[in-house]
Amino acid sequence: MSKAIGSSTVRKNKRGKKMKKIIAACMALIMTFVMITGCGAKNDTVSKTVNLAVLNGPTGMATVKLLDMEEKYNVTTYQAPTDVVAKVISGEADVAAVPSNLASVLYNKTGGEIVAVSPIALGMLQIVGNNVNLDDVTELKGKTIVASGRGGTPEYVLEKILADNGLTLYEDVQVEWLSNHSEVNSKLLSEEGTLAMIPEPFVSTAIMSGKGKVEDLFDINELWEESTGTELPMGVLIAQRAFAEERADDLKVLLNDLKESVDFVNESPEEAAKIIVEKGFIGNEDIAIAAIPSCHIVLYAGKHAETGTDMLKTFNKILYEMEPESIGGKLPDEDLYYQ
Repeated sequence: MSKAIGSSTVRKNKRGKKMKKIIAACMALIMTFVMITGCGAKNDTVSKTVNLAVLNGPTGMATVKLLDMEEKYNVTTYQAPTDVVAKVISGEADVAAVPSNLASVLYNKTGGEIVAVSPIALGMLQIVGNNVNLDDVTELKGKTIVASGRGGTPEYVLEKILADNGLTLYEDVQVEWLSNHSEVNSKLLSEEGTLAMIPEPFVSTAIMSGKGKVEDLFDINELWEESTGTELPMGVLIAQRAFAEERADDLKVLLNDLKESVDFVNESPEEAAKIIVEKGFIGNEDIAIAAIPSCHIVLYAGKHAETGTDMLKTFNKILYEMEPESIGGKLPDEDLYYQ
């Protein structure tokens, strides 16, 4: 009897020791997991407020989720690229969204004090017409297009596309340049037979306001891709070099937050449209919902950064070959591109 009791006690002791070892091993695994996840936890704070300047359009729409993060970001919206450029040159804006050719212009003008971070909006330009029927770009010969943005991306992109279709800008095709896209839309809607080149969300506004008279004829992004083999970067996110280098962690936090905002707009257009209207980017939810897919809002960061950089390099090379002054007189070197 005593032998049986002794054997049972030994077995219990062995089981107890084994259980202690299992518990110890589990605790070690838990501690290791905590240490790893703790060390790798995403930093979502900034050292001080980031000043961000954007345009009232797709680049501004990309920031909708940042607008309520006032403890991290001071987002200011402007109507004209010149206003954004002024804030960049003065140093008031840490980060800004500008037409793509202006990234190189500013880089050259400031002696390399600007870095191009990523395209933020791809080709959202369309050629539309009020009761105009055209099937091929070559049919633009002899026509006049109403547009805004002379000396900027729209002019050079149109020149490239026309040239690749055997047409010469200002010889075969004329352009009536107006001061802003709203003026272009007013003329488009009021004068039958008008051809216009406008970006989203003005395209969707014109089509919905035109009540069947206004139709999109040519997608500039598609035409650019056919000509160049790459998508058209219309807007680019730039940063002060000093900010990118001295506040590198803040820039990474911004890019993480901005990527979430971009994904939200693209994946939840109906929900995003409510905020876009509330913040004053577009006046109508239906127009916002219709415009979002054609705004091509993007952000190439992290492992996708090289894609955005290659796109910008191709764009700059093409514009330089067409007109060096379009990108500030010389082709920028590698230091322009944020790594």
